[in-house]
Amino acid sequence: MIEEAGLPVSREIEIVPNGRKALLLAELARDSGRFDAFREAVFAAYWARGENIGDDAVLERLAREAGLDEHEARAELVEQQRFDRLQESTAEMLELGAGGVPAWVIDRRVLVPGAQPHEVFERVLARLGHEPRDGVGSRDR
Repeated sequence: MIEEAGLPVSREIEIVPNGRKALLLAELARDSGRFDAFREAVFAAYWARGENIGDDAVLERLAREAGLDEHEARAELVEQQRFDRLQESTAEMLELGAGGVPAWVIDRRVLVPGAQPHEVFERVLARLGHEPRDGVGSRDR
């Protein structure tokens, strides 16, 4: 499915890293207005290049590339100030029925488990009353 979507995928992935620290830095990125940039950097590092996103040095580099403050990122990795927030959001996802990664909760009402084609998300969003944005949707592929 990854290749069909035209996404890069590494054949070099040798380990499944512990992603907790990446998630902590994602929360820092969210607070800093850099969430999308950090998320893209982490996804590309792991999925396209097979990097270990559980390694502090890799995460520090990705944080820097995404425009996060280097000192704040390093402090988050050590102090884990956002750990409680991460535990709360994890508990919420589990309560909503998520049992694996990836999983998406849309409008806090519908759980979409696993990797799904775009059409699944389009149907869910339509049933929830969301209209497609200009330039987005299956009709544009």
